[in-house]
Amino acid sequence: MKHYQVVVIGGGPGGYEAAIRLNQYGIDCAVVEKSRIGGICLNWGCIPTKALVKSSELWHEISEAEAFGLSTTRNTLDYSKLVARKNEVVEKLVSGVEFLFRKRQIPVLITKALTINKINDAFTIKLETEEDISADYVIIATGSVPKELPNLKIDERDVLSSTGILQMQQLPKSLAVIGGGVVGCEFASIYNALGVEVHLIEFLPAILSTEDEEVAKRLQMCLKKTGIKIKTGIGVNGCIKIDDSILLKMTDDSELAVEKALLCVGRIPQFNLKCAPAELVTVNGAIEIDRYMKTNIENIYAIGDVTGKLPLAHTASKQGLIAAEHILSEIQNKDMHHSEMIYENIPRCTFTNPEVSSCGLTEKQAIEKYKDIKVGRFPFTANGKALAGGNTNGFVKVIAKADDLQIIGMHIIGPNAAELIAQGSILINLNVRAKDVEKVVFAHPTLSEAIMEAIEDLMGLSIHKI
Repeated sequence: MKHYQVVVIGGGPGGYEAAIRLNQYGIDCAVVEKSRIGGICLNWGCIPTKALVKSSELWHEISEAEAFGLSTTRNTLDYSKLVARKNEVVEKLVSGVEFLFRKRQIPVLITKALTINKINDAFTIKLETEEDISADYVIIATGSVPKELPNLKIDERDVLSSTGILQMQQLPKSLAVIGGGVVGCEFASIYNALGVEVHLIEFLPAILSTEDEEVAKRLQMCLKKTGIKIKTGIGVNGCIKIDDSILLKMTDDSELAVEKALLCVGRIPQFNLKCAPAELVTVNGAIEIDRYMKTNIENIYAIGDVTGKLPLAHTASKQGLIAAEHILSEIQNKDMHHSEMIYENIPRCTFTNPEVSSCGLTEKQAIEKYKDIKVGRFPFTANGKALAGGNTNGFVKVIAKADDLQIIGMHIIGPNAAELIAQGSILINLNVRAKDVEKVVFAHPTLSEAIMEAIEDLMGLSIHKI
């Protein structure tokens, strides 16, 4: 039986980055992955979706070329080529990660882990199609799976998951996106831009319910203007197949006929490993962890979506690095300074048109926590780079404590919001105050000047805000 110091179960962003970091530390490790390294994010989630986002953005920009003084004939959209490019992007990135593993000689066992048994001071991991292996430490990174509704099940034919919709080879005429969270809004935006009739259905009173209310309202308005038909405060009871379409039965007794439905009502932790002699403690299906990603079983760690924390690839990656760092300290029997995850300060991005990003507390959360706050805003309509680029829809919103103007939240809707939020993440995680930002010179003309002016607005000093 092959023995490793650490075995990582799951090769998604959290698992594979943890393995590489362990290898950098000189710790012998292996990864067990049932499909292919990269997990959902690289193979069927973040990366392929963003490839389609780029295609839809270009298609939208072509339609507005006349406004930029460019005369062009709009060609026919070839969705099969979009899919082919998406697959090429995925293959290039995943094969690149696989090359890193080969170069570092980190074993990747393509199989499923079935059980983890503690025997003496080591764990034996039973594998489905490989010889069993053993380890001193185990990191569980088994991710999550799409959630279904009681009367609406995913069949990947008529009712699709976020994975299934990426396998379509041709565009449907109409699409119902059920769930107005991040994933639902992204897909609604993509396929609407590609000419599909899109219906976005959200059970809650508003879309993007976890984001700042002001930003969510602006996005809903923007999506409606692009032609997306949005219904909130309504659910789906089930569907009936009728010829080449499906008929959705709504909770208000209305009906909606569409060619395809996309179910985006969240994800649930994927964990079906048996542990002996003790079982892992779970809460609502998620593995319970401490600040070091340790579970209730000594030397077993858990990271990523399976922990039920903020379900983002970069959350999993950071958790994996913290787990690797803690294992190093355990092996070396040394006290080390360990990073601590502040989940509310992890940046969150929604790749719609316009983009949405956030970090830290929403205005409502800030009031609940600190009572007295200040809010600074700056619109992209007053930003030179946004004006030159023809994309001025949106604003930057900065939230600070009233007493010392420490920045505790940043929310952006507008051009390149997902890139800009890194600045907010740095400021918030380093506990920066508004007056400290005065030392920083922001380049002109750039979109980031909107961040500077929103922070200046906290002090009533924004130069260009009317």
